[in-house]
Amino acid sequence: MQISTLDDSSIWDDFVDSSPYGTLFHKWDFLKTIEKHTGYILLPYGIYVKDTLAGVFPAFLKSNYRVSAVFSPPPRTGIPYMGFIMSSDYVELTQNGKEARLKEIVKGITEKLDKLSPVYLSIQLPSAFSDIREFKWNDYSVDPLFTYYIPTDASLDDILKGFSRSTKRLIRGINSKKFGIEMVQSTELAPFFDLLSRRYKEQGLKLPIISMEYLADLLHLYPDNIRLYYVYDEEGVIVGSNLAIMYKNKLISWLGTPKPDVNLPVNEFIFWEFIKMAKNTNSVFEIGGADTRRLCSFKSHFNPSLETSYRVFRRSSIGVVAEWAYLNLYKKSSSLT
Repeated sequence: MQISTLDDSSIWDDFVDSSPYGTLFHKWDFLKTIEKHTGYILLPYGIYVKDTLAGVFPAFLKSNYRVSAVFSPPPRTGIPYMGFIMSSDYVELTQNGKEARLKEIVKGITEKLDKLSPVYLSIQLPSAFSDIREFKWNDYSVDPLFTYYIPTDASLDDILKGFSRSTKRLIRGINSKKFGIEMVQSTELAPFFDLLSRRYKEQGLKLPIISMEYLADLLHLYPDNIRLYYVYDEEGVIVGSNLAIMYKNKLISWLGTPKPDVNLPVNEFIFWEFIKMAKNTNSVFEIGGADTRRLCSFKSHFNPSLETSYRVFRRSSIGVVAEWAYLNLYKKSSSLT
């Protein structure tokens, strides 16, 4: 097992596209955009078994006053998971083979990153990857994370049957055009960012996204995968919006404006439209937001399944202080609504 820098964007993206664990967040230009806007240094590691590329691991380094921290993904990027991903060959291994491979990978990653002497190291793994035992056995702490998703292999009628009574009633009203709202795709980010910024400011929260320019660059790079939608009322006024990600067999409600100050089922409408899009492309619809209690009561009305992913982390005594500051000062002030 060897872990070394891999800076060939073509090889990297081909691997991400072919990996069953790969996400759009792992793509090369996405990672370089993060580096550009956060000031973190991208560490693109390739994981090799003999001469074969068996995994990739994007990490980001931040150093201030000789104190270093490593994140995958970094804060304020809006990314729910990243971490290392493995090739499709890993899926075909026996359980003994998988455990042996993971033992080598975790050992190699730990040794590689320890050379950077980070006071804090945080890796949020993709939701498709659940075996974090090797991290526990290497003295990493583990934090479970949660997301909601809706499979769309059933018919739309059967999916609708699972919704709460009130949500079913609203969706039927939406289907009958009762509310006079429509959803339109757009490339104009300013209204979206303004709505998002204003709502967070009203709640006394810190915006969880670096800048509008960060999102604009991503929209430009991935027009087929990142799509911005606005919901308009009968007067042509924007009453809601959502930035969605479509990649492989998953549609993600990535970033959305909070519940609008109008008596219209805006977010129900957005989710129902996304479910139909996911159905048309044989995709799973990931809602997210299952880690925030105040969001669960709304999103659970859609009868989603609950999926667990994991954040693994290590910290020194200085890192304990850094983590406390992050969790109690930064993260609480910028929780997604």
